[in-house]
Amino acid sequence: MRVSVLLPVRDGARFLREAVDSVLEQTLTDFELLVVDDGSTDETPAILAELKDERLRVLRQEPAGLVAALNRGIAEARAPYLARMDADDVSLPGRLERQAEYLDERGQVALVVPGVETIDDEGRPGRRITLPDDDAALRRRLLLRNPFTHGAVVVRAEAVSRAGGYRPGYGANEDYDLWRRIAGEWELGAVPEILYRYREHAGAVTRNRVEERVASRERLRDELWRDAALLSSIRGERDPVEARALVHEAVRRRRYGLAPPLLLDAMASSYARRRSAPTAAGP
Repeated sequence: MRVSVLLPVRDGARFLREAVDSVLEQTLTDFELLVVDDGSTDETPAILAELKDERLRVLRQEPAGLVAALNRGIAEARAPYLARMDADDVSLPGRLERQAEYLDERGQVALVVPGVETIDDEGRPGRRITLPDDDAALRRRLLLRNPFTHGAVVVRAEAVSRAGGYRPGYGANEDYDLWRRIAGEWELGAVPEILYRYREHAGAVTRNRVEERVASRERLRDELWRDAALLSSIRGERDPVEARALVHEAVRRRRYGLAPPLLLDAMASSYARRRSAPTAAGP
């Protein structure tokens, strides 16, 4: 078995069948799907009872929250790779195969995320989000935001275990906190293909308890700006927008000594971008 897919759910009946089917229809077949039902009171248990596939295991528990549900799934997982999946999203057919192959070929990389397309309630496509396959660039993005769509990540089980699993101390930023701990020992990676559809809708977890989420995120990011494993890669950004954002964030986090060299990077990247831009043809 190559991959254990972790899908926590509480009262997610509306999109659950589509999410589960998208996993069961993967081109990679050597996986298990662990659905952790965190005390659902809607039609979720009935939907799960209807599904007949030997790769599916349903774990039921009293309501304990997302972190507890994820750690329950990790404890039950049997494969060397852990794939996250959210109950309102869609994995495209080649997702697991592509991410597992990537990790097979790069023993120093612990986490890989694909390109992501947002969709709405009806499945209509929106934005497309891709990340550079560059460990240093991904570390810099961790200093600015959580760049990884949680449900789209595949990560080595060993890396999660060594990092201590998910922790409840950062509110709804449990994934952001885990990524930064994994980055202390491992490299990070990305594939450019769009292989995951992330649903944006009013009931999504990321739209609830926003004030608490932001406060916890700010506390976490203050810690990131004092994390040697991330700061070691802070120089050399070639994207002018990201380079300017790093300058702004260094000042905001009162890391004033980092601002001048980051400003040089921002100026250099802007100059390089202008030099590479096509010039208008003459008359």
